[in-house]
Amino acid sequence: VAAAVASPRPAGAGCLPARQVFSVRDAARVAFRQPSDLVLAGSRLLVLDDLNGRIALLDLAGRSLGSIPLPGAGAGSWLGIGFGGADEIYLAASATGGVVVLDQKGAEARRFTVGPPAESRPTGILVSRGTVFVADARAQKVRAFGLDGAAQESWGGLGEGPAQFRGPFRLAQDSLDRLLVTDALNSRVLVFTPRGEPLAAIGEFGTTEGTLFRPAGIAVLGGDRVLVADAYFGSLQVFDSRGAYQGVLCGSEGKPLALEAPGGVAARGNTVFVVETAAGRVSAWDLGPR
Repeated sequence: VAAAVASPRPAGAGCLPARQVFSVRDAARVAFRQPSDLVLAGSRLLVLDDLNGRIALLDLAGRSLGSIPLPGAGAGSWLGIGFGGADEIYLAASATGGVVVLDQKGAEARRFTVGPPAESRPTGILVSRGTVFVADARAQKVRAFGLDGAAQESWGGLGEGPAQFRGPFRLAQDSLDRLLVTDALNSRVLVFTPRGEPLAAIGEFGTTEGTLFRPAGIAVLGGDRVLVADAYFGSLQVFDSRGAYQGVLCGSEGKPLALEAPGGVAARGNTVFVVETAAGRVSAWDLGPR
C-alpha cells in the first residue's frame, strides 16, 4: 500500500538556481496560441500548438524548424503529445476519446480508442519501453496500450486512495521504470509500477514551498529527481527519487520562477523545457550540474 511521502524542507533546500536557455513565443513566424504540451524527439522539441492546428518544431536552442499540421479539424481537442516507438508522434485526442499516431512527416499511421467519448478524456500521453500510457481525466484512470493500440492495463477510479485520482493529467517514467502521474485535484504525484501497482505518493496539498496546489507537467531530471510544474502558481519544484522536497527553481534575481500556466514539461539531463499555456511561450532552463 502506498504511503504519502511528506515534503520536508531539508537543510540547504530552497532556491535551485536556474539559467534561462531560451524563451520563444512563435515558431516559423506564427505566434503560439495556448500551446498545451511538448515532448522531446531526439534533437527536436515537438510543441502541441493546438489552436494553430499544428505541431511546432523547435531545435534545442529554441529555433524554429517548421511545423506539422494536426489531423483534421477540432481546435482545442488535442491536449497531450508523446513520441516513441518507431519514432512516431502520439496525440491524445480529448474530443474523441482516442489516440492518433502520426509519422514524422505528419501522415496518419493509425488511431485507436481509449474509451467512449462520453466517458473518456485523454489529457496526457507517454510512450515508453514499448507501451503507450494515457491519462484519462474523465474516467479517472491511467490506461496502458501496446504501440499498435492493443489494450494492456487499466487502473484508477475517482477518489483519494493510493490508486485513485481526481484529475490525472501528465505522466513520466524514471530509470527504475516507475510511472509518475500528476493527480491535479488531489494535489499530489502518484507513483506506480508499469502494471499499475501503487508504490508511493509525492507531495501534499498546500500553497507554500514544498507543497503542491495544482500539479500539472512532470519530468524526470538526472538522478531520478522529479520536477513538478504547478499550473496555478507557475512554480517548478524538485523532489528527490524518494519524494523528499529538494527546492524550487529560481531565476537570476534569486526568486522562484512564476511561469504562466506551465502545462507540460520535458527534461534532458538537467535542462528543463516548459510550455507556458497562458503566455503562449516555450522556455528552457538549465539547472547546471548536480
